[in-house]
Amino acid sequence: MEALKRKVLPRRYSIKDGSTDYDNYDEADEETQKHLQKEFAEAEKNGWAEGKPGSFLNRLIAHGNRKTEEELRRGGASSSSSS
Repeated sequence: MEALKRKVLPRRYSIKDGSTDYDNYDEADEETQKHLQKEFAEAEKNGWAEGKPGSFLNRLIAHGNRKTEEELRRGGASSSSSS
């Protein structure tokens, strides 16, 4: 049965989706990219390192940071257990 499962094709993320599950997307649609460019510019102008608090850009950065921290913890745990 496993062999018969349909392969899920990656889709483009759209800000209109409202989903916060960013892991299932490889890239964003054109509208979302334009929106992010505006948020990048606003963040840079106002000196926000991680985007305006509560913005889409801020949520993406926070998601990436959490994911990186989890990977580091898993990597640290596996390297310390193999020592």
